[in-house]
Amino acid sequence: MQLGFDMKGQYNVRFPLPGKTTPVFTLADAFLKKEDAIDAAVRTVYTEDIRALLAEVGGSLDLKIGGEVRRVQSSEEVKALDEQAAALVEKIHRAMVYEFGDTPAKAAEWGFDIKQTGKRGGSILMPDGRAAIVQVLDRYAKAENARPEAERFQSPALAEVIAVVDGLKSNIGARQTGKSQRAAGTQQSNETAVRLLDLLQAGAVQIILKQFDGKVTPELGEWGFEVTARSSAKAKTTTPTENG
Repeated sequence: MQLGFDMKGQYNVRFPLPGKTTPVFTLADAFLKKEDAIDAAVRTVYTEDIRALLAEVGGSLDLKIGGEVRRVQSSEEVKALDEQAAALVEKIHRAMVYEFGDTPAKAAEWGFDIKQTGKRGGSILMPDGRAAIVQVLDRYAKAENARPEAERFQSPALAEVIAVVDGLKSNIGARQTGKSQRAAGTQQSNETAVRLLDLLQAGAVQIILKQFDGKVTPELGEWGFEVTARSSAKAKTTTPTENG
């Protein structure tokens, strides 16, 4: 983005695009370092507002990064637990088929759906998808927990099923929380970057007018601004209201 100013001069001032947060924050940091190095009397009227906004950036970036870390870690846990859950439900399904081959409807007590086939009362269906698997494992754990220990299925161990179900529920929730945190942090940093960019542009205009007699100069680079040489043809055709 280019500042339409000093249109007959030799230089342009270019700014980061509004959607590019990191370059905006980098520019704001460089701007403040230069402002802090000069006398307070000649600093821009926007300097302290820029300082206050930049101070907010750390919190929003921490939220964004922390949310992403939490999402990634939880996603990895979910992948591993998905594999364990699939193996467990297959083992339980085999046990159900063996135990209730002649009376498959009984397997419904442990959470399995039954398909009526007209032969021996139907067949015990394998759950399909994470939600269905977790539902069956959760129901299986509750049914087994309600039975006397001596009557429970020996394999898989009830404690293992409970651990996998609890782990999936916990990590799926943590992953969603991480996504929400990342989204909130991203939105906050984007909004801050837009406000900072407005102030930095206003600060550049004040510096040009007050310190350089309205002329765009490479010395603006000391505040972190990108100053580029303007071609003679461009200087003739550009109008004062044009922004790149």
